[in-house]
Amino acid sequence: MRPRGHHFVDKAGREVFLRGVNKEAAVNAMRRTTATVVLGLILAGGLVRGPLAQTPAEGAAAAERGNGVMGVFTAGGGDPALGGELYQKRCASCHDNATGRIPPKAAIAQNTPTSIVQILIEGAMRPMALGMGPHDIASVAAYLSARKDGGLSAATPDAPACADKPVPMTLTGAGWNGWGNGETQARFQAGPGIAKADVPRLKLKWAFAYAGSRNGQASVVGGRLFLTSSSGAIYALNPKTGCAYWRYDIPGGSRSSITVGKIGARYAVYFTGWTERTAYALDAESGNLIWRTQVTDQQEVQMTGSPVLHSGRLYIPVSSAEEGVAADGNYQCCKFRGEVVAVDAVTGKIAWHAFMADAAKPFKMNPKGVQMYGPAGAAIWSAPTIDARRGLLYVTTGNSYTDIAVPRAEAVVAIDLRTGAIRWANQLTKGDNSIIGCYGTTPRGNCPSSSGPDYDFGVSPVLASLPGGKQLILVGQKSSQVYALDPDHQGKVVWERRLSVGGPLGGVEFGPASDGANYYVAVSDIFVAKPAPGLYAFRIADGELLWSAPSDKLSCAWKTPYCNSAISQAVSAMPGVVFAGAMNGHFRAYDTKTGKVVWDHDTAAGAMTTVSGKQAQGGVMDGAGATIAGGIVYVSSGYQGRSGTPGVVLMAFSVDGK
Repeated sequence: MRPRGHHFVDKAGREVFLRGVNKEAAVNAMRRTTATVVLGLILAGGLVRGPLAQTPAEGAAAAERGNGVMGVFTAGGGDPALGGELYQKRCASCHDNATGRIPPKAAIAQNTPTSIVQILIEGAMRPMALGMGPHDIASVAAYLSARKDGGLSAATPDAPACADKPVPMTLTGAGWNGWGNGETQARFQAGPGIAKADVPRLKLKWAFAYAGSRNGQASVVGGRLFLTSSSGAIYALNPKTGCAYWRYDIPGGSRSSITVGKIGARYAVYFTGWTERTAYALDAESGNLIWRTQVTDQQEVQMTGSPVLHSGRLYIPVSSAEEGVAADGNYQCCKFRGEVVAVDAVTGKIAWHAFMADAAKPFKMNPKGVQMYGPAGAAIWSAPTIDARRGLLYVTTGNSYTDIAVPRAEAVVAIDLRTGAIRWANQLTKGDNSIIGCYGTTPRGNCPSSSGPDYDFGVSPVLASLPGGKQLILVGQKSSQVYALDPDHQGKVVWERRLSVGGPLGGVEFGPASDGANYYVAVSDIFVAKPAPGLYAFRIADGELLWSAPSDKLSCAWKTPYCNSAISQAVSAMPGVVFAGAMNGHFRAYDTKTGKVVWDHDTAAGAMTTVSGKQAQGGVMDGAGATIAGGIVYVSSGYQGRSGTPGVVLMAFSVDGK
C-alpha cells in the first residue's frame, strides 16, 4: 500500500480509508519512514452498507453483506435526513446564497450521488468534509442529489451531444481495445496512423474535462471512444471531436478500462464497478444496460484491474482495501483473498472463482483482544493476461496482510482458462506481510509481527514472443525488479534485473510496454531514499539494459511532493516511440532506439478550452496511460487531484492538431 493525496492509496492509486485515525498521528507515523508520507486528511467513521446488488442476467436480486467502508462511494447506505442536517450545518451558508463561482444547491443536485461523494472526499469540498465519517458523506450525497446512479443520463454536460450519427459499429480498423490493446497486455500499437517522424509535431486537437479523481484509459473501437471515471460516469465519445454519443451513470464509479466485444448481432462494452463488486455489459451503440452481475461477496473490495474478454468469457480481477481498514485495531483483520472471476460474456453468469489464498481462519488475538484471521491478501490490481496457446491466464498479486503465509502473494500465477484451477505460481518475494500503519515505533493493533517492504506487483504480465516461437512472461515489481519468466517451466526466472531499491511508492507501478523486441519500463521511486525515476529499455531475449532515460526535475504549478519526476503512469508504445507521463504533468515521447526525448508537452502549463467550452487544466499524471489509435494519442491528466486541480482532463493530440 502507499499513501497518496488525501487518503491512503496503494501503488495503483487504489483508495482506502482508515477508521478512527487521528490525522496528525497518522502523518507523524508515516514520516518515520523514507519510503512513505501521508499528506492531508484521513476520514474517520464506521462501516457503511453498500446497496443491494442486482444480477439482472439471472433474473433476481442477490442479497449481499455490503462492501464495508468502500460502500461510501455508492451513497447507497446514506440517510437523506441526516444528510440534510449536515448540509445545513456545513454547506447551506454558501450554497443557499451562492455568488461568483460557488454553485447553488440546485446545480449540485444535478450531480449523481457518486460524483458528490467524490467532491466531498477529494474534490473542492474536502475541507468542509473534514471530520465527517463515511456514513455522513454518503448521507449528504443522498440528500443533495436529484439524479440517480445506474442508467443513461438525459444530458451529457461534460461534452456537447454529437450532431451526427456514429459510423456503424465494428471491431476491425484502427483502435485500442482494453488495457493492453490485446490479450497479451503489451500496451503496443502496431498501426498507430502516425509516423515516428511526425511525433514532434503533435499538438492538442481537443480536450474533455470530466469529474472524478481517477480513471480508466480511453478505449477506441468502432469509431467511438469509451471512457470510465471514478465519478460514476461512463462515456461514449467521438474520437475525432470529443462530442458525446451517450453517458451511463453507475453507483460507486469505475476504475477499469473498457473492453469491447460482440454479443450475437450487437456489440457490448464491458467494465467493472470500482466499489460495487460488479461487472457490467452495456450496448456499445445505445448505452443501454445488457446485464450487471455482482461478482464477489467479499467486503472492502475494490475493482481496479480491467476485465479481459476471451472466447466468450470475461475474466475479472478482484482487489481490496482491507490492508488500509485493518490499521484500526478494532477491525477483525483479515479475511480478503485475491481472486479472478470468470463470467459468461453473453449472460453475465459466473463460471468460476479462482482464489489466491485459502479461506481465512482464526489464529490469534490482537493487542486489543480482537480476533485475527489469516491467511489474507494477494490482491490482484491489474488486468489478467491470456495465453491462448497453453489455455492459461496469468495474473500478478500483491502482498500478504498477516503472519499466516500466502504462497501466492507477490507472485505470478497461472490459472486454467476453462476451469479456474491454479496450474502454477512463482512467488518472487516471500514473507512480505504488510498493512497500513505498521511503520515506525508504534505499530497498530493488526500489524504482522514483522512488517514487510510492501513490494506488491501492480502490473499486468506481458506475454512476449521471440523469434523462433519461444515465449517469455515479463513483469515489473515495486521492488524495482524486472523479471522474465518461462511459461513452459512453471514461471521459472530466465533473467532478472533491478533498477533501484524500490518501495511502497517506488519501482514499477502501473505498467510497462513491449514492442516484441524490447521491454520499456518506467520507474516511480517517489519517497524512496535513493530514487532512480525514469524510463528504461531492456532487450527481451536476454534482459540486457539497452538504455536509460533518467527523469529530470522540473518545476510545477503546485507545491506538493507530487511535483515529482516519478513515472508511475503506465507507458504505451508504437513503432519507434514510447509515450510516458510523469507526476510533474509532463507527457513525453521517447525514441525507442536511444531513449532520447523527441516530444514534450506540459499538460499543466496552463488552462485549455475543453469541448464543453469551459476552461480546464491538467496536473499530476499517474494511473492509466496513453491510448494510440487512428493518428491520435489520447491521455488523461489530473490524477486524484494531487496537483490541486479538480477532475481529470482527457487530451487528444494529433499532428499539428488537425
